[in-house]
Amino acid sequence: MRRLLLIVLPLLLLTFVGLHFTGGDRAGRADFVFINQGSAGSLDPNRMSWLQDIRLGYALWEGLYTPDVNTLGAVPGAASGVEITPDGLQYTFHLRPDARWSNGQSVTSGDFIFAWRRMMRVSGNYSYLFNIIAGAKEYSAKIAASQSADFSLVGLRVLDDRTLRVTLDHPLAYFLDLCALPAFFPLHEPSMRPFFDSTSGDFNKLFTRPPHLVTNGAFFLSDWQFKRHLRLQANPYYWDQTAVGCRSIQMQEGEDKLWAFLSYDSGGADWLADASGEIGAQLWRQQRPDLHVFPGFGTYFYSINCGATFADGRTNPLADRRVRQALSLAIDRAVIVQTVTRMGEPQAFSYIPPAAFVNYRPPPGLGYDPARARRLLAEAGYPDGRGFPTLTLIFNNEFHHKDVAEVVQEQWRKNLGVYFELEGQEVKVFRQRLHGKDYAIARASWFGDYNDPSTFMDKYLSGSDNNDAGWKDAEYDRLCAQAERSTDQSQRMRLFYQAEERLLESQPIIPLYHYVNAQLFRSNVTGIPLQPRNLIQLKSVHVAQ
Repeated sequence: MRRLLLIVLPLLLLTFVGLHFTGGDRAGRADFVFINQGSAGSLDPNRMSWLQDIRLGYALWEGLYTPDVNTLGAVPGAASGVEITPDGLQYTFHLRPDARWSNGQSVTSGDFIFAWRRMMRVSGNYSYLFNIIAGAKEYSAKIAASQSADFSLVGLRVLDDRTLRVTLDHPLAYFLDLCALPAFFPLHEPSMRPFFDSTSGDFNKLFTRPPHLVTNGAFFLSDWQFKRHLRLQANPYYWDQTAVGCRSIQMQEGEDKLWAFLSYDSGGADWLADASGEIGAQLWRQQRPDLHVFPGFGTYFYSINCGATFADGRTNPLADRRVRQALSLAIDRAVIVQTVTRMGEPQAFSYIPPAAFVNYRPPPGLGYDPARARRLLAEAGYPDGRGFPTLTLIFNNEFHHKDVAEVVQEQWRKNLGVYFELEGQEVKVFRQRLHGKDYAIARASWFGDYNDPSTFMDKYLSGSDNNDAGWKDAEYDRLCAQAERSTDQSQRMRLFYQAEERLLESQPIIPLYHYVNAQLFRSNVTGIPLQPRNLIQLKSVHVAQ
């Protein structure tokens, strides 16, 4: 009884806080209120890579093609269609005559050229994807080397305001899927122009704040209160008004999972995008009808800094792959999924989830073998952990990352005799350190963006801006490049398998578990399909009153 009171009393207090927090918006309650999976990081398509930002991106922008609201297959978006030459090298897109920006101006071919050229000039998380366009890789390389670069040699042509021609370096079966990604969104250069920074050669992030941000999707950004909420209003100029289920949407922000649940449970939110953790596990055991749990399209892992030295100049023992292998082999994932996450997550020894693709099954990975782990650590010069320096494992403060880290910390101490300090950080600081490789080991994850194994494999290409581990392997790069150019699907899957084998053998990442999606929404909310990629098209959501 005492334990029950200790739980219920804080719940009652936080219920009041949650109601107060979600009910104080001067604009009134939005048609649809949701609590995203973490705080918004960036609304710059050049910088988007986190799922919570990408969800918002699809509400605000629309590419030439866009994910179907149910299947997520690429369907016409700002373009009404495309003509593809028989050799698969040339794509001619025709823009819709009624495609407009949120300020009423027409969306033109030049808006796409401007955005895509920026992706080639200013390295972003997905800039490497543009290398498929003829001449783009060479153009980007010259820009990066501060050399003169001729953009006319890139395979992009504006035929007129409504017609855009793209010439590829080689055929790519999933190019239309790429055109549906945030990296390929158009940008409205006139509204961005006042924010150009001549020193950096790019635009100040203030262009993404209201009222400056001009977008071409179903919504525009009307309000952004840091660490509190973002509010979207329906774009009155959007071409497909009949597909828009709500006139206003608000995303609430907060790092506390109990607050998030109470806000939802008290009616302050219609959708809780992530219901994992302690509360989700309890609801799952109770078989609560508004809890929806289904396989995910991502993997939770630890990223290992593979550089020879750390950011502070110290020698990095993790540069030795035997150390990385030992750390991975010493972790019993069953403890994590049974005592921490507890939502039926599969243990992960592979990078790509086993059921992610119909025709691909990943390699088995290293497994759990503490004895082998100790032998490898001794071979690396640290018998029973002696002489191994104290390093730090970092994670962002949200969700159950600390709980997972404590389990791993204890297993490394017990199985290897090595000690890692734990350091939780505010999410934006954490992202900066992860992306800047200013860490030893860091909590990380990856969700696929499109229906091909390359959506996972490309992350660890030597030249990928998303390669936070700094791992480089020429043979891995070669296998992935060969798979990209092949038109034989069976051969492509074999090449990806060989590439993932190399990744798992080298262990720049330690897979821990494969995600399941766990969400809370009631029966009056429609338009949230239960598909592994967990990519919700907010324009399709409708809330029955």
